[in-house]
Amino acid sequence: MKKILYILYVLVLFTITGCKEDHRIDHIDDSVPPPTPVTIEDVTNKPGGAIIKYKIPNDDNLQSVKAVYIRNGEICESKASRYVDTLVVEGFGNTDPQEVKLYSVGVNEKLSEPVSTTIQPLLPPVQSVIFDIEAAFGGVMVSLEENHSNANLAIVLIADTLESLSGKEKWVDLQTFHTKSAAKKFARRGLDAKPVHFGVYLRDRWNNVSDTIFKTLTALEEIKIPTDKFRNAALPTDYYLPAEGNNAYRLENLWSGDGYDDQNYATSHSAPMPQWFTIELGRKVSISRIQKWPRGGYELYSSSGPRVFQVWGSDNPNPDGSWDDSWHLLAEFEQLKPSGYGEGITDEDKDYWYNKTEFELLPTEEISDPYRTVTHLRFKILSTFNTYGTEAEMGQLIIGELVFWGQLKD
Repeated sequence: MKKILYILYVLVLFTITGCKEDHRIDHIDDSVPPPTPVTIEDVTNKPGGAIIKYKIPNDDNLQSVKAVYIRNGEICESKASRYVDTLVVEGFGNTDPQEVKLYSVGVNEKLSEPVSTTIQPLLPPVQSVIFDIEAAFGGVMVSLEENHSNANLAIVLIADTLESLSGKEKWVDLQTFHTKSAAKKFARRGLDAKPVHFGVYLRDRWNNVSDTIFKTLTALEEIKIPTDKFRNAALPTDYYLPAEGNNAYRLENLWSGDGYDDQNYATSHSAPMPQWFTIELGRKVSISRIQKWPRGGYELYSSSGPRVFQVWGSDNPNPDGSWDDSWHLLAEFEQLKPSGYGEGITDEDKDYWYNKTEFELLPTEEISDPYRTVTHLRFKILSTFNTYGTEAEMGQLIIGELVFWGQLKD
């Protein structure tokens, strides 16, 4: 039996070693010549780079194609497999012409003769994106807009501490914000209400930077509005019936002080749309911003969370609950999704939804004074994520908590 098994083993081994593939190119065969060069067919310039299209040679020795170029004084490479006919080069911080050399790469890593082309990148995001810095309640507000390519950008906020003995400027990094959003505002809070020299600039992942905007700004005084006198105003026409008639979902949970936990405000599934509720603040205040927490671990840019809503204020609301001249529109908001709607959910989206959603009250052409003194706030929910873009007459609303910031006017 052992003899038979030995004979079978020898036969199998002979068969395997005898099945050598004809024309097989050995990866370590140094005698194989370099592959044929590619033929460049088109160059499409884009912000900070270009897309190079080429014709792939019919060469069994071709493994990949690479582009070699100089960026910020360093030699860089971009690579693509033999099955792709385009290469992207990016990360340039200006619009100067750039030489790019393309090489065919063999399976034995030998390179073809280079084929050169010249690209001329369009204005990179760090140069084209609009940004600014302004004083805000409790600190400063950095704004970014027109990031149409959704480029990964860092927004660097610096400040002059004037701590050196010589009295000369001493700039330090105060905070860096990261985003791919097309438009977004970033707040640095907790600053004293005194003049400070600030600077802000953009930086991309290749360390290209924009010019720096310098301003001397004074933060506006701001406090968290105390909730000890808050109550449900329960005006006629308000809707605040909790889901399933369960008081665990009552309106008062909006100021429980626990962020997003098991205590939420949730209305009935048969609640009318739009729907509104009124909070009596118990004191005279000016509102600067509103923080919102969702139901914990739930409704991520979906379902019963508010999508579009208005905030109205009054210092003497009509007790009949009507929308008369006693109410003044303070703001209208839509829930921001940093990566934009119609896209997937990014880590930045999740962080904003669960930790950083806030709504800044700002003067507009329609609302000249959003900071007027009020004693009552009325939230009018125009749509939830479920009802957005529909003509739904009913819909449930769920909010974890609301926190109000501003100034006491008593």
